[in-house]
Amino acid sequence: MTMEHPKAAAAVPATRTPAIREDGPQLERILRPRGIAVVGASQEPTKRGYQVVRALQNRGYEGNIQPVNPSGGVLLGLPVAPSVEAASGPVDLAVICTPAPTVPELIRACGRRGLAGAVVLAAGFRELGERGAALEAALTAAARESGVRVIGPNTSGILNLPLGLDLIGVPGTRPGRLALLAQSGNAALALLNDAVDRPGEGFSFVVGLGNESDLRFHEYLAFLGGAPEVGAVMVHAESFRDGEAFLRVARDVAPHLPVVVLKGGRTRAGDRAARSHTGAVASDHLVVRSALRQAGAVEVTRSDDLLPVARMLAGQPAARRGRGLAILADGGGQGTLAADTLEEAGVPLAELGEGTRTRLRELLGPNAALGNPVDFAGAADRDPSVFPQALELILADPEVAGVVVVGLFGGYAIRFAAELEGAEWTAAGELAGVARDAGKPLVVHSIYAESGSRAIRELVEAGVPVLRSVETACRAAAASWERGRHLEVLAGRGPASRGAGDVAPGAAAAPEPDPLEPARQEGRPALLETESRALLERWGVPLVTARFCTTGEEAVQALAELGGEVVVKAVSGTVLHKTEAGGVVVGCATPEAVESAYGSVRRGVEEWAGERGLDPDVRGVLVARRLPSPTVELLVGVRRDASFGHVLTVGAGGTAVEVLKDVAVRVLPVEPAEIREMLDELRIAPLLRGHRGRPPVDLEGLVRLIANLASAACAVPELEELELNPVFASPDSVVAVDARGYRSTAPEVAAG
Repeated sequence: MTMEHPKAAAAVPATRTPAIREDGPQLERILRPRGIAVVGASQEPTKRGYQVVRALQNRGYEGNIQPVNPSGGVLLGLPVAPSVEAASGPVDLAVICTPAPTVPELIRACGRRGLAGAVVLAAGFRELGERGAALEAALTAAARESGVRVIGPNTSGILNLPLGLDLIGVPGTRPGRLALLAQSGNAALALLNDAVDRPGEGFSFVVGLGNESDLRFHEYLAFLGGAPEVGAVMVHAESFRDGEAFLRVARDVAPHLPVVVLKGGRTRAGDRAARSHTGAVASDHLVVRSALRQAGAVEVTRSDDLLPVARMLAGQPAARRGRGLAILADGGGQGTLAADTLEEAGVPLAELGEGTRTRLRELLGPNAALGNPVDFAGAADRDPSVFPQALELILADPEVAGVVVVGLFGGYAIRFAAELEGAEWTAAGELAGVARDAGKPLVVHSIYAESGSRAIRELVEAGVPVLRSVETACRAAAASWERGRHLEVLAGRGPASRGAGDVAPGAAAAPEPDPLEPARQEGRPALLETESRALLERWGVPLVTARFCTTGEEAVQALAELGGEVVVKAVSGTVLHKTEAGGVVVGCATPEAVESAYGSVRRGVEEWAGERGLDPDVRGVLVARRLPSPTVELLVGVRRDASFGHVLTVGAGGTAVEVLKDVAVRVLPVEPAEIREMLDELRIAPLLRGHRGRPPVDLEGLVRLIANLASAACAVPELEELELNPVFASPDSVVAVDARGYRSTAPEVAAG
């Protein structure tokens, strides 16, 4: 056994080290261990304690392999230590193959021996209910006491193929530049087997997170972001136990390393009923999708896209230069399918310049179609060298950001004549070289992708993805386009600055008296509208002028002060959606109308609550100035997401908000530029910018209102939701008409 494995001690270049790195040196020892203790080593070939030792030997792991079993003896030529503490030689990592109840004490033994980490293969923890959760808590406590970091439990294992470290055991898995973080063992196995069956980039690191009881997604991602062996990271997540930390690390890693995420549970209902419009329209998966995009990660929604997209981004540059993609086809039908798929993915097709089309006509002859897709119309059937020549012309066009080749390439010698094999192989090398020299991405669809032809192998070895499905090839190209757009946005923004929801220390100190104190004293989660307004006013959010009244006489006096028509709204601690409860009367212009409305809204809320067995808790009414109809009504809200923290939602507002579902979502903090991007994403964006000769709304005022609301929501730790609906946006003003908020009643949150 060697005492020091040179690969294990390799330094990580400082240029690839993320700013956020938790337990970096300890993870270095875990994922590049000098030695491994196999705890629960067994002489039975069917048991993991045997299979792990054999897999390490078969993969050529050169570090110290130390089987551990109280019975001692020899296993596969290696002496067996009776305990972890008795392990000889350098040992950084334990693989625990014993049943779940034995694990906590074994973790402590690992700590006494000075190990950095342990891979816990056993199931039988949190996933089995209360008793399993208690056992997992004991495991976690043991890990913290001993300073040992835990992968799992209930994990499929880990791989570091450049090191020969294989604790998963999928035969035929090739080393390469892909890394995989997977919560599901079956998902990891399926992907690894898929990679074995299909040509393309192999793997450097694979980690099965299992229950994620200790080490989390973001910690592995931070490590991989500094690993020179990694060209792209794949993430398969069912949930993020620390979503905010994952996003922080992803933002740091994604600019220099592609991160591709497949998130399960996209259609599952949220874990609590939506109390506000914001919660109803900003679904869990919409939040995840927006969060990943903000962080620069590329999301895929199909398991069969995860590997090809990662291979595309690892082997090809992002599509940054140009206004769209081009399709190069040797058949019209599949070229049309490619165009449809790209359009469905939101990727524009480039418009080829006149000079490009003229040169293509000279090359391809009179029968070729020279739009986009470009259809060879048989021009390459006898001479595959036409492909790289056409590709060079197309990639030289400044409108083109990248190319999808569609059709038979790689199979001309199979389909037409064996004599074409050499020419096609040469053309494959030239295709890869042309794309590399242009600095633009290339992906090839071929119905012969899995034929193993020389041309296919040449493309794959050059890092060009070759895929059998035209739709998959186009979705891989779309991912390159998406990544290119993100990198361009980052380049345009420059260094990050303080944004909405990123509250400076001491900013807008809490007012005296604190408007939330009555809600705290009463243990009330829902804020009165008066309390929400007081908080928002402190943060500079413009609100419609209003007076709080507790008698009909006060309401009449408010009418005299405000002038014109007013709106009368009930203020209740339990009924927040007042319109449905008969708690709003609009258009009161006389004292008699106001006095009548005062009684009407109180009775309406009391009857509505009584029918549902609720305490109406009517505290009074707000008499607010009635505003003229705005150009646009909007919803602006912030809520706390269990995984990702504060989430900002902006969209079409008013009473039909849940029908329209026209919203944009971001995880806070955001910069003003990102708020403008959110507004541009809405279907109502043309109305905001001015439609059919009408003037635009006050967009800068709207951005300020959104930013100030975000800062207000994030400034108070106990706030769960804060919402404005509607916000009236007009050319000369932006003002919130209605406000509601909710606070957490959990003691640790309420205490800040």
